Amino acid sequence: MTEAPRTHPRIGVLGPVCVFTTASEATPVTSGRARSLLVSLVLSHPRPVGIEALVADAWPDRPPQNPNGAVQTQISRLRKSLGAQMIAGSAAGYRLVTDGPVSDLAVVEDLSRSARSAELEYPTGLQNWRGEPGTDLPDGELRARLTARADRAFRILQEADWRRRLRTEPQTVATELAMARERRPLDEHLAAVHMRAVLAAGDPNAALQIHARIAAGLAEALGADPGPELAAAHSAALTYAPMPRTPPPPSDEYLADPEMMTQLTAALRESSVVTVLGPGGIGKTRLVTEYIAVHTPMNVFVDLSAARAPDDVRAAVAAALGRGALPEQGTAATPTASPVSASGIAGAALAHLAAAGAVIVLDGCEHLVDFVADLITDIRSRRDDLTIVATSRIGLGLVDERNLTVPPLPPERGAALLERRIRALRPEIQTDVAVFAELCTRLDGSPLAIELAAAQLRHLSPRDLLERVDSRFELLTPTGGRRRSLSEIVSTSWELLPDNAQRTLEVLASLPGDVRLDDALTFAEVTEQSLAEVCNHSLAVVVDHPDGATRYRLTETVREFARAHTAADPAREAALRREKIAWASRLVTDVAGTLSGTDVVKAFARLDETTDAVLAILDSVVGDPDPADPGAPARLLPITLWRVVRTGGHPGLGDLAEAAVSGCDDPGCGDSAEIPGLLCATGYLIALGRYRAAGRARTALRRTARRHPPAAHLAPLVEAVNGSPRRLAQVLARASRSANPVVAAVAEIARSDIAEFAAAPSMSRRSALRAVVAAELAGHPWLTAAARHRLGRGHLLLGDRAGAATLFARAADDYAALGFQEESSRTRVHQAIALSDSAPDVAVELLETCLRDSGDTPRAFVATAHAALADLRVGDDPSGARRSAERAIEIVGPPTDAHCAYLHGVRAVILARTGEMVAARLAAESLRISLSRLAAAPAANLPALGAASAAVSLVTGTAPTDVLAGAARGARYRRDFSVIDLGDGPHSRRTALLTVLR
Repeated sequence: MTEAPRTHPRIGVLGPVCVFTTASEATPVTSGRARSLLVSLVLSHPRPVGIEALVADAWPDRPPQNPNGAVQTQISRLRKSLGAQMIAGSAAGYRLVTDGPVSDLAVVEDLSRSARSAELEYPTGLQNWRGEPGTDLPDGELRARLTARADRAFRILQEADWRRRLRTEPQTVATELAMARERRPLDEHLAAVHMRAVLAAGDPNAALQIHARIAAGLAEALGADPGPELAAAHSAALTYAPMPRTPPPPSDEYLADPEMMTQLTAALRESSVVTVLGPGGIGKTRLVTEYIAVHTPMNVFVDLSAARAPDDVRAAVAAALGRGALPEQGTAATPTASPVSASGIAGAALAHLAAAGAVIVLDGCEHLVDFVADLITDIRSRRDDLTIVATSRIGLGLVDERNLTVPPLPPERGAALLERRIRALRPEIQTDVAVFAELCTRLDGSPLAIELAAAQLRHLSPRDLLERVDSRFELLTPTGGRRRSLSEIVSTSWELLPDNAQRTLEVLASLPGDVRLDDALTFAEVTEQSLAEVCNHSLAVVVDHPDGATRYRLTETVREFARAHTAADPAREAALRREKIAWASRLVTDVAGTLSGTDVVKAFARLDETTDAVLAILDSVVGDPDPADPGAPARLLPITLWRVVRTGGHPGLGDLAEAAVSGCDDPGCGDSAEIPGLLCATGYLIALGRYRAAGRARTALRRTARRHPPAAHLAPLVEAVNGSPRRLAQVLARASRSANPVVAAVAEIARSDIAEFAAAPSMSRRSALRAVVAAELAGHPWLTAAARHRLGRGHLLLGDRAGAATLFARAADDYAALGFQEESSRTRVHQAIALSDSAPDVAVELLETCLRDSGDTPRAFVATAHAALADLRVGDDPSGARRSAERAIEIVGPPTDAHCAYLHGVRAVILARTGEMVAARLAAESLRISLSRLAAAPAANLPALGAASAAVSLVTGTAPTDVLAGAARGARYRRDFSVIDLGDGPHSRRTALLTVLR
């Protein structure tokens, strides 16, 4: 234990009297009277010493004529050495004043007060002695008092050191005790300690001889018999048997985990009962045997893994002790009625174990937790100085028990173990670190599973093994030897669970990822008590989360086992499926309601956490519909909208949408909870071009909304989807005047989008400005960011690049604060485009950061970023500009929409500007054909189509006077990129472009 830096001097009395400065430099006290007076103050600290007592200690032979003056003179000298504030005077006398230990004697006495601390700090305590205390004091009572206290502290510390070293060097300790007893031949306590030392060294005859000699000495000198302590040591010598030892495990680097060894050492310092917890196969036993091999060779190792009844435990303990039957030797083998007393261990045997500093290891206690706990309590009631280490999958529940949980192997250590085992089987195998690490992760970092997997590599490659690891229970089965299979290990833990805890584990396993407490409690049979049972059996762990909510995590091994158990009971599986659908439906409805409020950050986090689980349930109800609940797909479909927002898409959206509509085809079915799903289905089917299915979706939506009026914030959407385009404008206009600012903001954003597509930028900007005002009034952070982004686009369309850049920057910061990194990156791309004229270097930095953060994913905004880089590089780096333009087209593919066509136009112009005229003309002609098709689509994006048309006009060389260029100007073509600029010239009306293109 490292002492904190001192801020005051310390007095040294364990040797020549001196004063240690704060830098630990010793300053001798030269005056004999001052030495005596200082020692007197030290021995009385913190009590004051009166003048009379000080005179008696400092002038034992002849008192001074003026006692007060003489004492004051010596005190003044001492204050010069110690500091005036360290000696305080009062009517009662003088005393030392200090915050910490006043002397080296006080330091060692503090250490000696705790046997456990003294054991740890003995070498440090011994260093305080600089010689024989009191040799520079005159003979008398003061010297005797100092010597007695110093000797008492020395003996306690020395005995604690003997106990510590008795475990590893008993013969050396016995020799030191023999030398110490020469000075104190009739000291019974020292003789008893000496007897325990020679017993630990394996020599009971020497212990009996020690007892015989001191018994004779006591009878001759005092006429007395040996006391209880010597009698107990004599009994231990008479009943001596060699101490059983657990052989150390073979050395294996992967298990030499310094952190776990340190934690176990610290736990044993804090408590004499430590339970090492963890699931089967995690390495509990190995950790304890490694600790014993390194720290404590003396031990009793009791294997309880096969014990299934109290008698089995008694037999195992008796066998490990090598003492024959339990209870006391010589009694009948039949146990008594009391389970605790029947497990009593012979007192002499326990005394022997305690004297040797042995550790009792009870390995595999999970089968009889209550009985083992009673056994430990009984042992400790007899000997509280024994150390007991238990390994178990279940905590023992003792009052002063210290639990230590063994964690899974981290991937790097697991991979090292796997490679070592593989090398032993197939030395020629090629190392694939990534595959090894993935295998260890998939096997939950379990040493047992990794060992079993390595055995499969006799006939499989690592990659083939990785592909088969989902069938771990069939795969990881030993073909020989004594090792148990992975299935047997997990099955044992399952069987130890109460029935309701088994049901709880099935619920946790049925949901992917970590499961929140409030989610778990919505399922029947799940209670806080059953969750505690699952965790106490090491089948789930509680994980911390920044939001403070309790979450439970399973290993994939436990999850697969519980799911297989559920699947084996069709009735149970069907009931659990219905509960999961009900939970997911409530979740989607509740979160959807929260999204219209101000606490959207929490709602976003909830969606991120549960989307995978709800999508899995949606897939199951679509793949295997429940006739009793046909509306389930529609209730769950809105969760896909969040996946689209987060990732840009979701596979099979069209099929999921059609399944949702099919479930609502029956006129007698449907309720208001299905309306959001039908809205999503209609939108998806229209976007995917499945117009006939979209018609059925609108019919189902109209019918359901008629029978079950939608919520106020959904009513405008329902009306808009069911009405004509002209009716849509009326619905949005009415919604924009809603008293609900959230509804008004959404309506204005939609109106701004429609106005932009219709080449009405001023109207688009006005609607976006109103959306910002409404969103800020609602206090809705996501809507505010979206409205600012929309307003920035309006400014950019009108040529106000500086205003657009400012709005884009604020929106990007808002998105980032909400955790929408992709939306933030998309907005940064628009910010870079707005800055491309005024700050091209900043624009390039923003674009490169976006591409670095987004990983060049196939998203439209990433393609736009590449096109923007091409625009910025075209003058200085023609080849780099072409590469960026080509990469943009690789991402977006053929021109399937107006924005995509716009990027194709940028590429065509870049090719022309960099001298690739043939390729540019071919690209322009191909784009012209695509534009005629896009112009026929409903709700065409006129500014984007105009920009693509302008590009065609520039490449073909007919601008600025041709009809196509005039139509592009009339459509207010987008001027995001400087390479597409028609300059001044004639322009036609806004919609003329569609006629020209067709």
